[in-house]
Amino acid sequence: MTRIPLHRWISAALTMLLTPLVAAATCDGPIVAATINYEQLGACNGFKRPDGATQAAKPGHAYVVFRISTVTNTSTGAADFSLDPVRLFVNSDPRAYGVGTYPLGWRRPRAVEPRVVRAGTVETFNGTVTMEVSEGGAGTDGAAAAQNVSYFLSHETPAGTQGVLMAKSNSAQTSWNYTNDCAKIEEFYPNP
Repeated sequence: MTRIPLHRWISAALTMLLTPLVAAATCDGPIVAATINYEQLGACNGFKRPDGATQAAKPGHAYVVFRISTVTNTSTGAADFSLDPVRLFVNSDPRAYGVGTYPLGWRRPRAVEPRVVRAGTVETFNGTVTMEVSEGGAGTDGAAAAQNVSYFLSHETPAGTQGVLMAKSNSAQTSWNYTNDCAKIEEFYPNP
């Protein structure tokens, strides 16, 4: 049996006991953040606008559709949180920002519109946010390439406001629905 010298045992024990105390002393307190819960629905190449014209993605691009299900704003010290879809983006180069106003030709459209989520509440949105992402390069079907890419949303948070956590419910998924017409995505994921 190997014996550990007493001074090494005491040193290790003190390190284990003091490390959480030192970490707590350097922490500014709990993280105050709103949580945006969302899921990726699919990729498409275009849709019919309300005026009847077709809105097509640029060559080598695709529309990727996300659903914002809820925003939880219940952390200790939370302030009212303003959700605006134009602050959401896919972290790409260049960043692909959200446009919440595309109805996508859905029978039950519910695009995410700006809304204030009061401190201490959970708000249900169940609306879509659409991003036009660069995928596959020129001359390729962008939506066909985008259907196999897991995109993660981020939130551009103004300085001096509380943080935002992004929680993707289907982050382990590896492929999504692909269609030329964004309206077809509603067949798989209708708005409640």
